[in-house]
Amino acid sequence: MKIGILHLTDLHIENEIFSERIDKLTKAIEYDIKQISHIYLVLSGDIANYGRKSEFDNAKVFISKLKENLKSIGKLLQIEIIVVPGNHDCCFDNVKKTRKSILNDCKTDIIEEEDYFLDAMAVQSDFWNFTNELTNIKEQYLASYKYDFRPHIDFKVSFHCYNTSWLTEIHEKQGSLIVPENKFLQNENGEYVISVFHHPIDWLSANTSRNNKQRFEEHLINTSNLVVYGHEHDKGKSKAIIQQKQNVVFCGGKAFNISDLRNTGFSYYEIDLTDKSINIKSFNFNNDIYEVEFEDNHKIIAKNKRNFVLSEDFETKISSLNIPLKHSKKERLLISDVFVYPDLEPLIDDDIVQYPNSSELIEKVKNNNSSKILIEGADQCGKTSLLYVLYNRFYELGFNPLYLRGKYCNETNIKKLIKRSLKEQYDSDNVDLYFQQDKRIILLDNFHKSSLNSKYKKNLIESINAHFDYIILTSDNTYSSRNVTEEATSLKDYSKYKLLPLGHEKRSELIEQWLMIGENKLTVQEEVILSEVKLRFNEIDALIGNRLMPSYPIFILTLLQSLDENLQNFSQTSYANIYLVLIKSGLIKEGIKDSVLTSLLNVLKELSFYLYSELKASTFTPTQFEEFVHEYSKKFFRHEKLTIHKILSVLCNSNILKFDDEHYTFSYKYIYYFLIAQKISSEIDSYQELIYELCNNIHLEVNANILIFLSHHSKAQILIDNIVLTSQIPFEKYTPISLNKDDEFVQFITEFTNEIKHEIIEEINPKDEVKKDLKRRDDNERKRNKSADLDLEEDDDSVLPIEVIEMSQAFRTVKIIGQIVKNQSGDFEKDKLINLVESAYNTMFRFLGFYSEILVRDKELLIDSLVENIIEKESHKQQVSIDNRVIEKAVKKMLQFISWRICIDSMSNLMFSVGTKGQNELFEKVNLRMDSTASKLVTFAIKTFYDKIDTKELSKLFDDVKDNYLAQCILREYIKRYLYTNYIERSKRDQIINIAGFSKQKLIPKMKTV
Repeated sequence: MKIGILHLTDLHIENEIFSERIDKLTKAIEYDIKQISHIYLVLSGDIANYGRKSEFDNAKVFISKLKENLKSIGKLLQIEIIVVPGNHDCCFDNVKKTRKSILNDCKTDIIEEEDYFLDAMAVQSDFWNFTNELTNIKEQYLASYKYDFRPHIDFKVSFHCYNTSWLTEIHEKQGSLIVPENKFLQNENGEYVISVFHHPIDWLSANTSRNNKQRFEEHLINTSNLVVYGHEHDKGKSKAIIQQKQNVVFCGGKAFNISDLRNTGFSYYEIDLTDKSINIKSFNFNNDIYEVEFEDNHKIIAKNKRNFVLSEDFETKISSLNIPLKHSKKERLLISDVFVYPDLEPLIDDDIVQYPNSSELIEKVKNNNSSKILIEGADQCGKTSLLYVLYNRFYELGFNPLYLRGKYCNETNIKKLIKRSLKEQYDSDNVDLYFQQDKRIILLDNFHKSSLNSKYKKNLIESINAHFDYIILTSDNTYSSRNVTEEATSLKDYSKYKLLPLGHEKRSELIEQWLMIGENKLTVQEEVILSEVKLRFNEIDALIGNRLMPSYPIFILTLLQSLDENLQNFSQTSYANIYLVLIKSGLIKEGIKDSVLTSLLNVLKELSFYLYSELKASTFTPTQFEEFVHEYSKKFFRHEKLTIHKILSVLCNSNILKFDDEHYTFSYKYIYYFLIAQKISSEIDSYQELIYELCNNIHLEVNANILIFLSHHSKAQILIDNIVLTSQIPFEKYTPISLNKDDEFVQFITEFTNEIKHEIIEEINPKDEVKKDLKRRDDNERKRNKSADLDLEEDDDSVLPIEVIEMSQAFRTVKIIGQIVKNQSGDFEKDKLINLVESAYNTMFRFLGFYSEILVRDKELLIDSLVENIIEKESHKQQVSIDNRVIEKAVKKMLQFISWRICIDSMSNLMFSVGTKGQNELFEKVNLRMDSTASKLVTFAIKTFYDKIDTKELSKLFDDVKDNYLAQCILREYIKRYLYTNYIERSKRDQIINIAGFSKQKLIPKMKTV
């Protein structure tokens, strides 16, 4: 037995009903029609041309004529009609002005309010009247609907219809449409599903929080046997997608009516119910007849309804954010709102390491027969959130994953554990049926928290290995190659990874996601988001510091929320309050609040200072803690609930402290430094000598970080005076570099910079360039971390050269000054702030003065030494003569390049350290006071990074350095960075290029304007 489907699309009917073409169409499929008992006429949109009633009236005549012709071929032929609307089926003659704002509110994955559909689909009213009259659909204004037919007692066919045109506008853009997820239609066991809609999937938005385009495509693959659509008039060929034994055929129809009839046609699909196959023919209008242009055949694979349906409660659990995070533009945040896939580090001994993204775990499951993964990571690093997201994705792909918590793994009976998980997560706890699933996935979270002993943990792992095809297990570092335990032997075949903190690129992605919450991704200006992300990124970078805290998502998000709250309260950002929020949030989560919280915070503050000042260490034993509490209780009242055991238990559970069986230590450095600084600031007049010592030994990490946090806590003049004094110590015997044209250092580097004339400015997408730069920074940081994990805090400064100590003092002092400028500039008188920033400028310029003097004095000796060393090595490798002059020239160029980079990087370091948005007047005042080429360049760099380039000011600056080629090259370096990382209006961009003397590509496409 066979049934047929006649697929017509894009008829664009106005006045004509195409009687002649209807005759030719039926003639073309006459033989096929005689072989079938049922035919389904599918019109996949753009039935009318302007969506007017008169056009739909003509469409009725067209369909009547077509049915009449078909009936003449097969007298007993049963004909059913299926229609969906296209963009041309919307009438905009009397569209309401409010529709545009309604559409903007509908660019989301899930839409519950039915009024939105009614208002948006008002332009389709004549289409729905037409549909109600011709088909068995009697409702109106539907986002999705279905037609069910049973042509044979053993065969049911269901047409799942989706209204992709409900958000249509007159000038619609690809990627702007939505099919709400709550309107997706589910299939039933044993039915043949044909999904019908007008726009190809590429017209759906990939920019919603859940990627509507991807979700809809996956839904079609999981539920449909055949997918038909129209809109793009040159289609007609089929495409089969086979995924996880899910076979679905996508068919885009050829337009039935466009101006060039040679590119028109239709499709005919014949389903053979006996051998379960579908034959596809695409017809093209050629020489006044319809000819078969394309033919294909596919087997039908049954689409079965899920045996296990995810429970609503568990879906809510794994989708909801379980940390107290608030956003001003969305009341209830989901994990998907603030999730980025973190990178993984393979735990292998190899010099060359690739860092895969955790999203690749999804591809492993889709493409491999089996996969066993172990991911280790600290508490709060995001392991559970990753597993929740993976669980959702696997379920959406048609799998039935299981989630198992390590702390509940208290037995080895795998059936009992699975049954318990099924009962919590699905609508069925049938274990025997579950084990009959083709691909079984288990996500085992924090397995190290299982109460089983080592022997029985091993037994459980082996049982899981035997019953599951895909296993993703997370833990701390208990099962790494460095630790040999009995259960670790059962993990020997696992691919092992470490979950990394978010690098520069991932932090930027997360910040962008945060800023985009509540925004319409289709209307937001890219240049605005790029600028806001850049500013937030720099603030987060400053707060995270140099390994003060790992950049786990929970920390980044808490910092972002705190920064937003400060902005909304119209107060200056207080970094001290932000760090305090991080500490408090962990304690509040443990149920500590009110007076108990206040008392515990004081204990923490005093404990930190006790360790620093008395024990001279950052770790302590249980006995030492008892001694501290004894001394503390002499001076302070302690809340009666805060017993010694309670304090340690709460601090460990909230990840403020960690215990390694012998010693307690702070989980993150920032907590230790913050609390010490808090103690000093509370009695700052009593600690003048200590502040002096901190500043005098600022090259040590612990001292520098305490001072940074102290600058957040205190505005005391004694602190400012000591920091200014400290800034004058490094390289105090050297004159600050001016970079004026007569400097010998300038003349030396100019020989190198003369060779980079006529640099071409390429056409580069700013967002791509920023991303590339962040990726480069990640690569460099990972190489440094792999080669050596240096900790200056443990360095013995007595063995360090004085120059190294002074370099450390210089850079760290500048950083602390920058923190004061960024955090407290509104609290200082102008002159004091100018003095402070001038101190930072001079500190960095003295370092460059030191370097330039050494270079100028010893460059010939250094060049000769390097040349001699190279010649000696090369002479052992080859017998041919070596040209000393060539080697000397190459060495000189290398030294010039290194000097160039030191100059640029030092000035950039100063720019990032002290620069801040909205303080151009401050930096101009500093520049006017110093009045050197170097100060002009740094001030320009700060202003271009945090603001826009003023072309008049730029022209004047180039005029000031017209005889100083090195200064011009430094300016161009910053201008190039500005042009590559910002969206700039075309004419202004060309003006900047001309002023700077760049060349540009001859063919440059139109640039996006701000």
